[in-house]
Amino acid sequence: MFKVGDTVRNVSRNVVGTVVEVDGDTVYIEQENGAEVDFEASALVLEDQFQARHDTSVQDDASARVNDPVYDAVLANLYPAVIEIGQRAHANAERIAGVAPRVWDDLSSLQKLNAISEATNVPVKAWIDANQPGANPPLSKLQLSVLGDRG
Repeated sequence: MFKVGDTVRNVSRNVVGTVVEVDGDTVYIEQENGAEVDFEASALVLEDQFQARHDTSVQDDASARVNDPVYDAVLANLYPAVIEIGQRAHANAERIAGVAPRVWDDLSSLQKLNAISEATNVPVKAWIDANQPGANPPLSKLQLSVLGDRG
């Protein structure tokens, strides 16, 4: 149950506020603009839990970054047109109300590769493997086939 002072969210209406009163199953919240609204407790979630569930940040420790040089190398060898496919897909991705979207430049190399992979239907592993010396197909042919499929 919620208590006075909790920050809560009604996800379906994208309403966030601070609990000012609880009366049985009814929770009264005050929004940032001062407006007071009420919801059934079952329609609310704690804001910090909502944000944690939709957190897209990357852990910033050594173990989380161990493969970054591999991902960076792939991105460095991708054609600008292939990167643009990923950028467009990321920019047009469905947004969750109340969760601030991250701009392309704030994504990790793996997140960028994931966006490119999803947009092109080519697994991340295929991009990584194609970037290796002697790969079959080499990265250049993989990219050309992706671009050719897109017209």
